[in-house]
Amino acid sequence: MLHDKAVKKVEKALGRKVELIGNCRYGVAYDGYILSWRVSRQWKVENDKIKEDGPLEASNWHARRVDDHSDPMTDYFAGSYFDNVTQLIHWVKPPEPKFIVGDLVKGKDNKRANRMGYASKLGVVTRAGSAMGIKWVNDGPKSYSSWASYPERDFVRV
Repeated sequence: MLHDKAVKKVEKALGRKVELIGNCRYGVAYDGYILSWRVSRQWKVENDKIKEDGPLEASNWHARRVDDHSDPMTDYFAGSYFDNVTQLIHWVKPPEPKFIVGDLVKGKDNKRANRMGYASKLGVVTRAGSAMGIKWVNDGPKSYSSWASYPERDFVRV
């Protein structure tokens, strides 16, 4: 991803200014965490010669607590690495849930919902989030736990 786009996305999502925090490393502090990424130039090949030219490229997405530091002498590496900037942002600021507690939802007719037994079944949301809890109306799928969770993308609001 281009560095300029990553900076705009992080600043818009978190409302904080991105700054240079190390050699070729940019980042931002947010809610007790340090979010950072590495920046390098794109490589171009011209006339069989490799040139470091072009816009800045962002990679190596990393998050750690403010008070946690790596110790290479003991092979302790603080924090977590992510595949893209969206995962990095959602680590410290999860997206809003699709449904709120008390919403009446219906299972979609997709492969997973059919396999798990909640396709076209009605339920009331009891825990909101990406993995939500549901109290089934009438007969729901057979669950051996009252704390079973279901993915919110498999449901629609009724």
